[in-house]
Amino acid sequence: MDQQSQIQLRRRSVLLRGLADIRLVTVNDGPAAGGRLLELRSPSGVAMDIALDRGGDILRLSFRGQELGWHSANSAPAPWPQLDTEKGLGFLRGFDGFLVTCGLDHHGVATETSAADALYPLRKVNAHPLHGRIMACKAELITKHIKWDDDLIEVVLVVRQTSVFGEVLELERKISVGLSRPEISISDRVTNRGYRPTRHGILYHFNIGYPLLDRSAKLVGETWDFQHFLDNGSAVPSDDHVEIVNAGVSPDPTENGLSVIGIENELIKTRLLLKFDAAQLPVTALWRAFQSGVFALGLEPQTSLQADAPLSAGETRKYDLELVLEDV
Repeated sequence: MDQQSQIQLRRRSVLLRGLADIRLVTVNDGPAAGGRLLELRSPSGVAMDIALDRGGDILRLSFRGQELGWHSANSAPAPWPQLDTEKGLGFLRGFDGFLVTCGLDHHGVATETSAADALYPLRKVNAHPLHGRIMACKAELITKHIKWDDDLIEVVLVVRQTSVFGEVLELERKISVGLSRPEISISDRVTNRGYRPTRHGILYHFNIGYPLLDRSAKLVGETWDFQHFLDNGSAVPSDDHVEIVNAGVSPDPTENGLSVIGIENELIKTRLLLKFDAAQLPVTALWRAFQSGVFALGLEPQTSLQADAPLSAGETRKYDLELVLEDV
């Protein structure tokens, strides 16, 4: 937005708060009490809550007043319940929200791996809970700005997953939201801040809920093998539904060099597209959890833990994703 336009708008809305805002708040009631949220709204119609005490993830996402993300019965507890309980399934006691980042040294089912790289005699194996630990770590807020000249709202934060004689992994995250365009970018940098090699993997659990997810929902992605999995109108809750997870190679890039998947619903006239680099995230999974009272669909671009080499001391890996919200 040019300076003259800003001057005219400021005559009508002091500090332009009638158009956009970002503020840090603390929840005072319920399971999330004590948790810090960044509440953000943009004139492009995007509103979101970023949960600083839940890995800096996007807890809530809406577009023009319409909720897009998934909300579980857990109600985003802060802090996240212990991940290592229930044989590594403690993750399910805190699982909630539109984006849950899984990692940084593991994603997938609970397992054990060799701890030989740590050179600590008392630890023979690393115990990894379901989907790792980063989502339960607290973020340090570096900056939050509304950049009218750059046409975006920008948040920068840092989250660290650490252990003595274990991993020292740092996630630096920048989230940008367009002021004039309903677009969101997530730029992550994962760095091994320790001095030993460290196992690394990351999975982006984008969770869609009602009303975007419903019988009229269709998957999007021309080169995605799973695109047709909702074409039969199967996105309906069922008391006896057992979750289904399909995983495969990330879709071939489109003309702009990015893989594209998403979901649209003509009934509510909304489409959500997720764009990412398949070279960074070579595997994509689709999670269908249509059990009544859960009713969620997950779009999950991720690294391959089997193929990835460990992060060496000081090494950084980059992950860049874009979300585009559109009218159908």
